[in-house]
Amino acid sequence: MFYFLSFLYGAAIGSFVQVVATRLNVAPIIRSRSKCLSCGEALRVSDLIPIFSYLFLKGKCKYCKIPYGIETLVTEIGFGIVFMLTYHFILASSAPVVAIWWLVYYTLIFISLGVVALYDYKHSYVPIVFLGLFSFLSIIMLGIRYMHDGGSAVLLGPLVVALPFLLIWLLTKGRALGFGDVLLYLAVGAFFGIEQGLAVLLISVWLGAALGIIIYLQRRKKHNTNTAIPFVPFIVAAFLIVLFTDIGIFSIASLFA
Repeated sequence: MFYFLSFLYGAAIGSFVQVVATRLNVAPIIRSRSKCLSCGEALRVSDLIPIFSYLFLKGKCKYCKIPYGIETLVTEIGFGIVFMLTYHFILASSAPVVAIWWLVYYTLIFISLGVVALYDYKHSYVPIVFLGLFSFLSIIMLGIRYMHDGGSAVLLGPLVVALPFLLIWLLTKGRALGFGDVLLYLAVGAFFGIEQGLAVLLISVWLGAALGIIIYLQRRKKHNTNTAIPFVPFIVAAFLIVLFTDIGIFSIASLFA
């Protein structure tokens, strides 16, 4: 039962994230009712039920029939799965009061990561407000870990994790990647620490390289080898993999030993 409720909750959060990422810097998000950005028609409650409304309306606006895009459905399902995993790995083993705290905390974490990933995917730009929110939440986690572990290694996590991409950014003068990627890795290092933060870095590079190769091979047939792709979604995907598997850089290295 709790897994099903977690999925519904996550799908609702995913729907909200999709709205924010779509309307950010384009239309009001909170101060007005949800509207179709194509025809301007106000959407009713029956049009906004996560997953079910998309399937019932066949992915199109009820009024102008303009397609919403498959990313809406993928985002809602993806967030539903993420919150099911959050319940399984984090909330289920916590006391009720602690579980509520973690639910609020990770809801804000996933909203901020979801918005920066989707916005970067659409516009190749990281919205600083949501990156700042994730950074603030990561600093809270850094403080929690420091109170439990202490030591300078905890405080060095952000710098160590972000250093490789900071050097790339400096050497290429920002041509190879955006500074938003560097700031995101700083926050990842604050959240996870050195071992798992470096695992996020490594996995994100692998994911980006794999997709880049696939896109390159597909476009080469059309004589278009431009493979520039937004990188933040890969960082977020790697963040989730490390969060739910608890894998670290040393455990990854042991797989190849």
